This record gives sequence, C-alpha cells and structure tokens, in this order.
Amino acid sequence: MNTTTSPAAAEPAGTQEERRPTGPQYEMRPLSTAADRAAAAALVDDRARWLAERGIRVPHHHVAAYREAWAEGVGLYEDGADDEEILIGCLLLHRQPEPRPGVTDAEGPGLGISLFYTAPGLDVRYGWLITLWVSDFASRIGATRVHAEAPSPASRGNTTDPLLDYLRSLGWLITGTGINRDGERVARLRLNAQERDGLSGLIACTVPFDTACPAHGNGGPR
Repeated sequence: MNTTTSPAAAEPAGTQEERRPTGPQYEMRPLSTAADRAAAAALVDDRARWLAERGIRVPHHHVAAYREAWAEGVGLYEDGADDEEILIGCLLLHRQPEPRPGVTDAEGPGLGISLFYTAPGLDVRYGWLITLWVSDFASRIGATRVHAEAPSPASRGNTTDPLLDYLRSLGWLITGTGINRDGERVARLRLNAQERDGLSGLIACTVPFDTACPAHGNGGPR
C-alpha cells in the first residue's frame, strides 16, 4: 500500500495559501465613467493641497478638467489588498496637440500629455511607470515623441528645481521655456516614443490606440 502523502494533503486545513492567477500589477485605462472622473478630480485636488503646503499653486481648473472631461483622461490603477483597485495617477492625452516652437512636420506626429498628477505620499516610481507607459503608447499610435510641460523654476524664484531634475532622470528632455495658458512660466518637455516589449507584463493597457478625442481636448499640454 502506498502511504506517500502529497505536500498539499499534509498541510493542516486552512494553511494553504489561496492560489490566484498572476497578472500585471497595474492597469492604465480610460476615465470613461462619471465615477472614474470624480476619482481623478479628487486625486488632483488632494495633490493640489499637498503642493499648496509647499508653496506651489495649482490652477483651480485642473480639477474641473477631469470632472468635466475636457479632454481624453486616463488613469493608472494598482491592485491593492482584497482585489481593491487604487487610482494612483492620471493624465490627459492630446492626440492632436498644438504645434510647438522649434518642432517641424519632418519630425513626425507627436502626442501631447497634460495635467499629469500622482496621488500625494506615494513612491516616486509611479512617475517612472507612467513615463514608460506613455513612451510605449506614443510609439504604438505612430507618434515619434511626447510633449508635456512642467512648472519652470523661474516661476518660483529658484535656479534649480528638484522636479525638473527628476523628470530628466526619467528620460524627459527640456527643450525650452514659455508661458502657458494660465500665464505661468513653464519648461517644455519632450520624451522620445519607444515601444517597450514586455511592458504589458507590468502594466495592462485598455486605452484604445485609435479613438476620437473630445472636440475641445486637442489644445495640447496646459
């Protein structure tokens, strides 16, 4: 008689870990419902208060831009405990951005992003994750580059800026400065589009590659 007992059978009842299917820990998807947009607006509002405590003003319309769907909004979600999804970042996509100074048609089509926010108090790796995703997404929709803007240190009386240093470390290039629609001086940023094989194992993406944007959402980074 075979008395060999399998390891699983030998474990006392209740000690076996539940085996769950593995998959990407993160998902980038459209903010397609009113609840999605409200969650993104709340995230931006939380971040705005966090920045205000550090002397950085966020225009009020940034929150409204998400709540009222001024442009194509997307959110980065993380799987939390008990299968709970947590919104950890959001941004607006501009698939037909306005022309930028010094950029010619010969450089190919570009993708604009704006109002890029992450929830306060999170690890800085989330900025890296979104940078990876947007570079890959731009490549897959046929863009050669990504354009964005960030507050310029000159607008805050500083000569150096930790935010711009951080963005440089992620691969963003600072191509110049200018005044945005809010009357604030900003640094103009550029990121090369690059398809990244294997990224889907880390970040699932359900943002469509070909979609119509809201008519008022093609203004480019703000």
